[in-house]
Amino acid sequence: MTRWTRRLAGAAALAALGAVALTDVACSSIGDPGGTPDGLPHGGTGQFRLLESEETGISGPLDGRAIVLIDRATESGMATGDFLFYAQAPLLEEPPELPDDHPRDEIFWPAFEARRIHRGEVREEGVGAYDFGPEVLAASEGWEGGEVYDPWVAVDDDGTARLYYAAAGGIGVAEASSVDGSFAKVAGPVLDADDVGGEVPRRPSVVRGVDGAWWMYFSAGGALGVARSEDGTRFTVQDGLRIDFAEGEADMVRSPEVARIHPGAVRVETPAERTLIRLYFESVREDGTHRVYVAGSDDGLTFERHPLPAMEQTEVRFPAPRVLDPRVTLLYASFPFFGAGVYQTRAITVAVAPADESFVPEEEEAE
Repeated sequence: MTRWTRRLAGAAALAALGAVALTDVACSSIGDPGGTPDGLPHGGTGQFRLLESEETGISGPLDGRAIVLIDRATESGMATGDFLFYAQAPLLEEPPELPDDHPRDEIFWPAFEARRIHRGEVREEGVGAYDFGPEVLAASEGWEGGEVYDPWVAVDDDGTARLYYAAAGGIGVAEASSVDGSFAKVAGPVLDADDVGGEVPRRPSVVRGVDGAWWMYFSAGGALGVARSEDGTRFTVQDGLRIDFAEGEADMVRSPEVARIHPGAVRVETPAERTLIRLYFESVREDGTHRVYVAGSDDGLTFERHPLPAMEQTEVRFPAPRVLDPRVTLLYASFPFFGAGVYQTRAITVAVAPADESFVPEEEEAE
């Protein structure tokens, strides 16, 4: 049997990876837990590297695979506890032909069945990877338009789990007594186009705010928004969300930013007893490429954004952070992957920061 341990490889390994450390440039709000070696990333904010196959326990053509889905399309997934929530859609038996003008790196959804949300359980071996799981939520309401996607789970103090999701008419929520329980829809849509200036919101990301309320970050019309709720089901859109660059040169020279979408938020308690919200999101450029950035806030509204991307790879989509401890963070995201013949899908992957944090398999000694 194999056991898996974490090992800090040191500054030399970081240099060998060619990583750009996100250090103290924006530590005032992104967070610096202190006590980390000079020159290494602070607070697990980046730069992230994809886990290697020997770390996840899943071999294949793409490092960092968090789950293997064959002949199925998925865009986003988020991990909480022992589970990965994701939306997937099987390939149709007789899919239509892929149009010649279909955008690069986009899924051709007419070739797949309607999306439903599934829950995969953590694998016995490996780190950050999950097995294919059962369906936990399907479209059943008229406003959903026949499919549900963009799952995000938040757990209340009493263990109640709320599954937020997107659909054609906006954002809904389902509840279960625990994260591994049966989900039943309790409200929807909790946000729709009328709440967000006529643009349908999607990609809900919900965290407990610094004020103790529930804060939902979402994207609509190429911009990021935020809504607040006392009970987790009735949300009011908040004005004043601002994401400013920290000091340093922004990576905008070759192609300007035209949209910010698909947020992934996490609440962090630092050893210095600071409560921060870290917000990962996609920066869409004029040339059509996507990059993932991180920003930090101590009030949930005004964010200081690091000027460098959190990952060196482009076409990273749907970032979803999971904090392991004050220094180490896993980041789930998706990359283009041809897993359904000529039809491109997206593989859910997992990365780690600091980039020199290593999860090393070691053979247990025979008893």
